[in-house]
Amino acid sequence: MPVVILEGQRIPLTPEQSATDVSIVNTLLPFYPDVANATISRKVVDAEEHIEIVKKVGTKGNSNLIKLLQTAPESINPALALSWKLKELEIQGQLTLETLVTISEEIEVAIAQGQQATKATARAIAMLANSPPIPSSHPIPNF
Repeated sequence: MPVVILEGQRIPLTPEQSATDVSIVNTLLPFYPDVANATISRKVVDAEEHIEIVKKVGTKGNSNLIKLLQTAPESINPALALSWKLKELEIQGQLTLETLVTISEEIEVAIAQGQQATKATARAIAMLANSPPIPSSHPIPNF
């Protein structure tokens, strides 16, 4: 009886199910969707046919997200930058009502830009949270 070896599992198939690569894929596809793009190799070991299936690694549809993250400009939320500036003025004893009045327009702009940056960050986090996992192309140390 032919045996499929998939991710270390041995799955016995009938001769009809293992007759062709297409019949193997059709048999396993409902249970292992990644088998559709896998590499199939056959060999006989101890008078038993072994059919090895190796899945192909890919980005699984995350390539657009990855490109967006790689091309996104690095920036600091303007509201945070302004808050640090105000804290510095406070520490130096220079944060007065007059100072706040003179930079009130800068404060309004920073708040508006900060809200936009916060929304963009929330959208990016939502996209990441809803993306399917993909295998890393680099080993993760100590994992």
